[in-house]
Amino acid sequence: MAKKIIAMFLMCIVVMGALQFGTANEEVDKYEAKFEAKYKSCYETCEKECLQNSNGQSFCEVKCDEDCDEKEVADKLHIGLR
Repeated sequence: MAKKIIAMFLMCIVVMGALQFGTANEEVDKYEAKFEAKYKSCYETCEKECLQNSNGQSFCEVKCDEDCDEKEVADKLHIGLR
C-alpha cells in the first residue's frame, strides 16, 4: 500500500513539473516573438538606409545584423545605448 502511495505522489510531481514546463515555454515564446519583431523591423530599416548610402549588400548585411543584435541585447538587459 505504501508503495502505491509513493508511486502516486511521484507521478503527481512529474505531471505538475510537465505542466509548469509547458507554461514557461509559452511565456518564453511570446517574449521571443516580441523581440524578433523588433529585430526584423530594425534590420529592414537599417538595411534600406545603408543601401541608399551607396554601400554594398554584404557590408549592409553585416553592419545591420551587428547593430540590431546589439540593440536587441541591450533592450533585453534594459541597458540604454548612446
